Amino acid sequence: MVYLLLALIYSAGLLVSSLGLALIIKSNLGAGPGDSIAVGLSYHTPVTVGTFMIIAFTILLIVNAILEKKRPQYESLIPSIIRGRTLDFFLYGTLENVNPDAWYSQAGIFALGILATAVGISFYLRTPFPRIPLDHFMMVMNNRTNQSKGVVRNLMEGAMALTGYFLGGPVGIGTLMVVFLLGPLIQWTFPLARPVAFLWSDAQKARDAE
Repeated sequence: MVYLLLALIYSAGLLVSSLGLALIIKSNLGAGPGDSIAVGLSYHTPVTVGTFMIIAFTILLIVNAILEKKRPQYESLIPSIIRGRTLDFFLYGTLENVNPDAWYSQAGIFALGILATAVGISFYLRTPFPRIPLDHFMMVMNNRTNQSKGVVRNLMEGAMALTGYFLGGPVGIGTLMVVFLLGPLIQWTFPLARPVAFLWSDAQKARDAE
């Protein structure tokens, strides 16, 4: 029963974070740093944003394996595909006609998006299931550099924003806000998801006691 609950929390975290990313893109204030690369590429090809994201995650999966000197975590393709497909679902389905013009609408959608992204990431990271390669890379660098998750995430987002800018992606004030706010928000919401980790540890203790 515990594993089913953890699986539901894991799936919900991925879904909420995908919704958050889609809201950020739809706010018209600038896509998230990594998303700006995928969105920019999608403007010039028939390939969707989510598909480009899956391709990028696959490449990063190999990079993580090299950094950790371990086998590639192919199971990470599962959340990568879920993220890519659900992002496309929101961008080209549920939120397709969302196009705010007023600054307060843009700000509201953006704020909701960045908060949903942070909460979704924090909760799904607390489960024992495979991580999206980008989030796993954050955890790897967090361990290797002894820097906080917020600092590591900020550096990652900054590098991706710069790449997205040079590729002609939708980089704007919202992109910069993601760079400086998403990391601290994940750092803030991560402890709030601690009960999820307790579920997993209690399940392990019960299994060991059998």
